[in-house]
Amino acid sequence: MLEPGQRRLFLEVLRPPEGYSFDFAVGTTYTLDLMAFLAVPLAFTFRDVQDGDGQLAGDPLALLESARRHAGRIVLFCHGGQTSVPRSGQPALAFLEQSVVTALPPRVDETQAVFHPKVWALRYVAPDQPPRYRLVCQSRNLTFDASWDTSLVLDGELMEHRVRGFSLNRPLADFFRSLTGLACRPMSQVQEEIVERCADELQRVSFQPPDGLEIERYLAFGFGRSNPGFPDLQRRPIMVISPFLDGEFLRSLAAGRGRSVLISRRDALLKAPRDALSSFAEIYSFRPGLELESEDGDADLAPLGGLHAKVFVIDDGWNARLVVGSGNSTSAALGSSPRNVEFMVELSGRKSRFGIDALLRPGEGGATGTFSSLIEPFDRSQLGTVPEDDDAINLELLLEDSAAKLARADVEGHVEASGDRYVMRLELGAPVDLPSSIGSVTCWPVSLPDAHAKPFSDGAQFAGMSMTELSCFLAIEVQASVGGRSSRKRFVRPIEVHGLPEDRMPRLLANMLSNRARLMQLLWLLLSPAEDLSFAEFERFLGNDGGSFVTGPPLPGLMERMLETLHSGPERLDAVASLVDDLRRTEAGAELLGAEFDAVWRPLWKVREARR
Repeated sequence: MLEPGQRRLFLEVLRPPEGYSFDFAVGTTYTLDLMAFLAVPLAFTFRDVQDGDGQLAGDPLALLESARRHAGRIVLFCHGGQTSVPRSGQPALAFLEQSVVTALPPRVDETQAVFHPKVWALRYVAPDQPPRYRLVCQSRNLTFDASWDTSLVLDGELMEHRVRGFSLNRPLADFFRSLTGLACRPMSQVQEEIVERCADELQRVSFQPPDGLEIERYLAFGFGRSNPGFPDLQRRPIMVISPFLDGEFLRSLAAGRGRSVLISRRDALLKAPRDALSSFAEIYSFRPGLELESEDGDADLAPLGGLHAKVFVIDDGWNARLVVGSGNSTSAALGSSPRNVEFMVELSGRKSRFGIDALLRPGEGGATGTFSSLIEPFDRSQLGTVPEDDDAINLELLLEDSAAKLARADVEGHVEASGDRYVMRLELGAPVDLPSSIGSVTCWPVSLPDAHAKPFSDGAQFAGMSMTELSCFLAIEVQASVGGRSSRKRFVRPIEVHGLPEDRMPRLLANMLSNRARLMQLLWLLLSPAEDLSFAEFERFLGNDGGSFVTGPPLPGLMERMLETLHSGPERLDAVASLVDDLRRTEAGAELLGAEFDAVWRPLWKVREARR
């Protein structure tokens, strides 16, 4: 259980089951890295997401086609003000503009209320097979953070009728259905339809728990309605794994239990109030930066950067309860009246496998592949010895609150052509009421360097923009001072932009392909069966040396591949047709295709249409 030698990449978890392809997904995160999100569609395109050196695939062509093919069917909700600013000059981010939804909790006006769940529902389809869903409930945000996190993966088949024990899935379906009401601005019809269909169908999915466990409850917190009790087993031994601590919550959690164990980060324990932790019999701190070997011993795993997992283990007679997900050990997350929006799953299993002692038990011969190797006893005399920096805390809260207000502000963009360039005007529907201690607010489209930032008061204007520099992602920087301390916060939010060129996306596509060699590579990618589509092979075959399609005459080899696809997988030609139609909408794209390609493609496509 929770053995570090069994770690998996998040993108590997998203990969469709064998024989299935990605249909749509609804996800949530607190913090968001847009470049990390850009990599998500790779999991639906390639059977692996690593290049030949074992690194996350970063080829622009692979990112482009993956986002172009799948991003429009992903709806990702993230907390307003917590999306990091990417480096400028990332045109592929344009394909994510209709995927990101800024969300805030119902009680956003209260201090420290955040939208904090990290859960995904993914739908997969296969010919002549019922659709399948995968639920991924985790503690991990969608970033490149290297912390130790947990992820619960549940797979299930969509049934024709509601599953037995329908009430078990009701909180799960209600959680996803409620997400649209947390959006800071109106969602598109496509986004709403995806979320609604997901919520409706989740009521008819029978998820299979991990071996030896049963699903007890889906726990959604912070929606203002009746919250589930947590935990529901009083006076039972409990283990708490949490990176963030709240003295009041921990005091109530540990009271009256026969045994209480706490595992947290060292810096959090140094600041924790000693009296609140007096009821915990055992206290451990996480040991970051450990070098661990994989289970098969073939390769070293990356060092763990810190603790970010949230796990609660409760011994109950011969059994044990596990609660995993997004909630920290704080009143805001899991108290009697939680302010945060959180999502967790409660499971049960035999104590001998999933109880407190099973988790703490060291491996044979001091093996480093067990959870116990990641922790060490914490000296109680050090509890609360590091005082909180009140000015730093207040400054952070001020910036977070201001970012949340700016994230839900009514901002629209308007684009007008000016010769072969564009002017983008930002308009603010109503003034944003910010504290006087906020020094300045500036903004700029994420496609531009921050040197182009303009004061953000009644709006801003950016002239001389190229078509590739137009963006629906707006970067905002807030600067503030408290008690002599100054700091800044940068974040990204999506905005609605009117007047964008109708052929913007096809022109972006043609611009990113840049030459015929890249087009041939993309066509090879589209024609490859999903089960054969390895990014490492793609890189080796069509890497810097160009591959046979580039160094030799491309069309004979490509024509042979298309004829083979017409016989073995004609549906893959539909993706080629979509690409060809998009490219033909622009002069540059039509020139990229050329008459020679048309002579090969048109008769083949006629056969495909006739057979359809």
